[in-house]
Amino acid sequence: MEWFRESGRKFPWRGEVGWYGVLLAEFLLVRTRSEVAERAFYELISRFPTPEALCLAGVAPVREVFKRIGLPSRAERLVATVCKVLKEHGGAIPCDYRELVRLPGVGDYIARVVLSRVCGEHVAFVDGNVLRVISRFLGFKLGLAEVAELLEKSVPKGELLNVNVALLDLGALLCKPQKTLCPLCPLSLRCFTSLRAGNVRSGVKSF
Repeated sequence: MEWFRESGRKFPWRGEVGWYGVLLAEFLLVRTRSEVAERAFYELISRFPTPEALCLAGVAPVREVFKRIGLPSRAERLVATVCKVLKEHGGAIPCDYRELVRLPGVGDYIARVVLSRVCGEHVAFVDGNVLRVISRFLGFKLGLAEVAELLEKSVPKGELLNVNVALLDLGALLCKPQKTLCPLCPLSLRCFTSLRAGNVRSGVKSF
């Protein structure tokens, strides 16, 4: 957490953006580089500052933004989800996993992000970055569900969200898929993979 406070990434959706801002960000971030998603996020929130504005605008103008990042079909699912929350849930996103995954375009990962970030529940959301960090740290492969369960059991309540995001950034910035930056990593002295490799600057093979 000390490393994260000093070196973690700063994105607009990490502030108090409510369920609407969280959904915008997560729909943009699927298979999209964070820097690209950030530009699109600013455009969407500028043109459609509220969920009501986005739902009223419809798919066409939203698709223009998603088209520029190469995924125009995602616009339809985003608009459908936002409109469904407004019309069927009174403008309050449901804090129930089963209800969340019924929303168009919302799968396990986004549902977990919403439960954690919006609903304040003790739920981990694990992407490729978090999975890679934990698997390398322990020295063996784990599945997404296994890592989520491990984090939920081992991180105290009230701290999981920050630890989760810190691990995400650690994987994106230092514990990269191909070339790692072990000497800069705050976990390197206890990381199985880093220790096995002698903590060399040339990096280690990815799992």
